[in-house]
Amino acid sequence: MAIFQCLLSGQTVEFTLQHDIDSMKGHQGYVRIDEVEEETPEKQIVLQPPVPVKKMGRPRKSNV
Repeated sequence: MAIFQCLLSGQTVEFTLQHDIDSMKGHQGYVRIDEVEEETPEKQIVLQPPVPVKKMGRPRKSNV
């Protein structure tokens, strides 16, 4: 027995046949909600602040 939830409407559907459960696993619009999902702790990524880049201005005039 498996319970799936629609991602658009939020409606839940329960399936008992293994064939139906296997076909719903591949469906992109539904997610299985009765499975126990293992939560993996996410590593926090430390980003360096952006280094300001000095924009080059207009080139100097040459006295020719």
